[in-house]
Amino acid sequence: MRTVIRDPIHGYIELDDGAVAVIDTAEMQRLRRIRQLGFSYLVYPGANHTRFEHSLGTYHLMNVLLDALEVKKEEEKELLVASLIHDVGHGPYSHAMEPVIKKFTGRSHEDIEDLLFAQDAGAEPSAASIAEVLEEQRLDKRKILEHIKGKNEGNARELSKILNGEIDVDKMDYLVRDSYYTGVAYGVVDNIRLIRGLDFVNGSLVITAKGVLPAEYLLFSRFLMYPTVYAHHTSRIAQVMFLKAVVHFVESKSEDDRRQYARALRTMDDSEIHIALRNAEGYPKEIIERINERRLFKRAVYTGITELRAGTAEELTDEKRIRDVEEEISKRAGVDEKYVIVDFQGQKEEELKESVAKVFFGDACRSLREVSSLVSMLSRVFRENYKLGVYTLEKHRGAVKKAAEAVLQC
Repeated sequence: MRTVIRDPIHGYIELDDGAVAVIDTAEMQRLRRIRQLGFSYLVYPGANHTRFEHSLGTYHLMNVLLDALEVKKEEEKELLVASLIHDVGHGPYSHAMEPVIKKFTGRSHEDIEDLLFAQDAGAEPSAASIAEVLEEQRLDKRKILEHIKGKNEGNARELSKILNGEIDVDKMDYLVRDSYYTGVAYGVVDNIRLIRGLDFVNGSLVITAKGVLPAEYLLFSRFLMYPTVYAHHTSRIAQVMFLKAVVHFVESKSEDDRRQYARALRTMDDSEIHIALRNAEGYPKEIIERINERRLFKRAVYTGITELRAGTAEELTDEKRIRDVEEEISKRAGVDEKYVIVDFQGQKEEELKESVAKVFFGDACRSLREVSSLVSMLSRVFRENYKLGVYTLEKHRGAVKKAAEAVLQC
């Protein structure tokens, strides 16, 4: 028997009994209460879609792709489950919480060993855990975990790259979905044509000749969506304010309680962390109230990282250096350090990782950026999207701007 769910992006999504059992777990249902785009709703009022919807969309596209590829039945089941649960490790507000969880636990949202191999997930008796459901279905949890992390240990083919690779069903869904709910017309990707342009050659997942054009569209869409949606300065300011409040909140706990509380963040939803901060005293409460009322910090400095003096961008990839810069700016400006936030959006890798996707061109494999002049150009200029922001209260804007420019020499 199959269950059918109506999705505004993909139409009708069909689920078999095994998929329904996974969806009905407590861990999957929590994703209904976690916004896909964090604080983007402060800019785009329609951006209230959740990780749950995205998970269903990724599962649907995985089904479509598996229909086009020759994959063993057991491997299909593992990939389909992996596509459903690939985001269950996300904390509240999705990627917004990731740095805090990483800071205190060393885990990313892909590190879900504790959920897959839990002996007692602590769920209510009426709600099975993911670990229990996978046990009942006799699925290989280690292989499912490998697919989520994009690893292909011991596999003859790069199956995991279907879900977590350069060109994967995860990106195919979120670009189109995020575009739809924000109303931004940049995430237009022909997913079906792209799927039909993927194949395995000598065990490697490759883009065939007919998949190059839709792959270019996907990368171009991501290039445009990054500054417009994912790194929009307003949602970005709310995000780093939120992060600073949560870090302050966790660090106010005793040494023994910090790690335990940080682990608990992974099981919370947006409302629960929201309530925890509102019930806190001092700075965390003030910040969450500011976000609620959209009384956000303002930009004192906001510039492309390519405009910084030589060496500054590399220094600011280190979190400790960012904290030192915040402290120095606050001292020069005479402003409490809690009200100075340095936001460095750059990454160590300067090029689009998607640009190294393999293309089967002629009788050999080449990278997508070698085949496509458009992708080659995007790969070079993508770093220009990254910004350095220094944010503070409106009343401190002038003093912080002057101090930041002196410290950062920008």
